Amino acid sequence: MPNRIIIFTLIGCGHCSVLKGELNNDGIEYTEIEVSKHEEIWNKVVKQTGHNILPTVFISINGEEDGPVFVPGRDYQDKDEIVKIIKTYI
Repeated sequence: MPNRIIIFTLIGCGHCSVLKGELNNDGIEYTEIEVSKHEEIWNKVVKQTGHNILPTVFISINGEEDGPVFVPGRDYQDKDEIVKIIKTYI
């Protein structure tokens, strides 16, 4: 099973829109989870990472629920850096 890219976003989040646009331009498939519509899932991510910042990116390795989580400001500084990280997993 291929790795799955999951991006946590919020409607109106400019950084989220920029990242999604970049991934779309590069033809990288991802699943978007809008946090205001999926608060229970987002609360688990916040508890796990200790950060409530978007866009947070989760990589599901081989379909597993455990995998790396990349938080802006902690794990990457800009869209170019996170896109480069994502590409290492696809």
